[in-house]
Amino acid sequence: MARRLRYEGLKPEAFDQLKNKLQGLGLNLQHNSGSFKEKGVSGRYSYNPESEVLELDDLDVGFPASMMLNLDSLERRMAEAVVQHGGRPRQA
Repeated sequence: MARRLRYEGLKPEAFDQLKNKLQGLGLNLQHNSGSFKEKGVSGRYSYNPESEVLELDDLDVGFPASMMLNLDSLERRMAEAVVQHGGRPRQA
């Protein structure tokens, strides 16, 4: 089942750093919004620099990523990465 995640307080510079870190994990976020489907992880994202909010929609984990993680572990990793860059999880 796909998941929706939201983070707030993520400054534009921190979003750029987060994108670089996620690229190292195989997720290539090119712009402030779009979609991704890489190595079994898929979803859509939207970042609003004015409100400093990042939203991930329809986040899903399939093969081959599902051999190493599931949605819960991906959500934990995302939250850790966002917090490391000054953001915080927000209730969806």
